[in-house]
Amino acid sequence: MLQCLIVALKAEAQPLINYYKLDKDFSFDYPVYNGRGITLVCTGVGRENIRKKLTDFYYRIVHLQYFQIINIGIAGGVKGNCSIGQCFIINSVADDTSDVIYKLNNIFETKFLYQNITTVTEPVVDGGNAYTSLVDMESHEICSVINNFNGMKDLLIIKIISDFMDVGRDYFSFETVHALIENNVPHIDRLLMDFRSDQ
Repeated sequence: MLQCLIVALKAEAQPLINYYKLDKDFSFDYPVYNGRGITLVCTGVGRENIRKKLTDFYYRIVHLQYFQIINIGIAGGVKGNCSIGQCFIINSVADDTSDVIYKLNNIFETKFLYQNITTVTEPVVDGGNAYTSLVDMESHEICSVINNFNGMKDLLIIKIISDFMDVGRDYFSFETVHALIENNVPHIDRLLMDFRSDQ
């Protein structure tokens, strides 16, 4: 079985590329890396990038008998409900521009906590008082693409808390994001194994 890791940022990708010893696949015109049983796709930020690259990638792997899609990335959290660097599994995905809410069916035995998430169009920097869940900029679009291929049962979303929705873009240096993912690689690896064995 192939596990396909979907990330938006190079800083999210690099610790995973290093850990799994992935090699670049030059047959794609966007960043794709392959290893034993794992492929990583770096989509770039924004709904259009995600939709275009993930749709193209999905068409290229749809012939495979079985695969899983795992989105890994950073998210803003509600202060007091989580801590910086904490890792969550997402079970419900809303969007600030849509009434569609995606429910993920990947409930399996794990020590990690579950959370809901809202995908936003613009970064939230005012403390996030309007939100009771995590926020990010890609989960809903990923769900939309995967849902079009009837693949929701094979989708797992893992988010790591990067901030409390109170910092600007300058806060998210390559080093900051890289460290958040790198520090959670053992947790991510455990979740990938749990998800694989649960299916």
